[in-house]
Amino acid sequence: MNVSESFYNASSTELKQGYAYHADTESYYCLVCGEQFEEGIVYQVDSRFMEAHKAVAVHITKQHGSMLEYLLALDKKLTGLTDLQKELIGAFASGMSDADTVKMTGGGSASTIRNHRFALKEKAKQAKLFLAIMELMDGGLANGQKFVPVHRSAPLVDERYALTRDEYSALLAKYLPQGLAGPLTGLPRKEKRKAALLRHIATAFKKGRKYKETEVNELLKRFMPEEYVTLRRYLVDYEFLARESDGSTYWLNV
Repeated sequence: MNVSESFYNASSTELKQGYAYHADTESYYCLVCGEQFEEGIVYQVDSRFMEAHKAVAVHITKQHGSMLEYLLALDKKLTGLTDLQKELIGAFASGMSDADTVKMTGGGSASTIRNHRFALKEKAKQAKLFLAIMELMDGGLANGQKFVPVHRSAPLVDERYALTRDEYSALLAKYLPQGLAGPLTGLPRKEKRKAALLRHIATAFKKGRKYKETEVNELLKRFMPEEYVTLRRYLVDYEFLARESDGSTYWLNV
């Protein structure tokens, strides 16, 4: 299960609750980390026993905290919100008074705060209409013409990620002729193709697992036995992988 794809395909209700149900696997998935809770199984959470939909909700609260805080912590390139807007939304959501919000932001007046709140409400109206328009547009596109989701940790979202599903499939077939498990025929110079192949290679890693450098190397040798160090560096540069400062431990960052 691709966590980023589930995240971007989630409805506003699913994003608010932090999980989505996938009928194909009859499971609930955490949109933050991808942990799965299969329907029909009873999960023990501390001293209580819960059905899947309750267990995933508790998991989100215990492991990730408030979904509002998580969403506000996302980069501006994803939310479109400035730091001030994020700060104000957090204050409004907490029920903070306008006077206290003025003190927190360090400027303006209660009237200024009310104007900010009004502007955010207008932005929400526009966002709902825009979302409806885009969903109608996507409904007319063939599945292969839809864009491959950009991973949430991408350092810069630009034309490198403007790749349709058909283009992605064709690219994998070209550079992985022996199968998706590798090896690669080479690493392209064009950034768009490189980013797409790195996206696929990242799927070899499991979300939530920590890997030693030697384990990362062994996984990458399947794709490029002689240039696995280069692959490792690119995966970190494109932020598909994160690592400790000393390079001892790596983990999936999407």
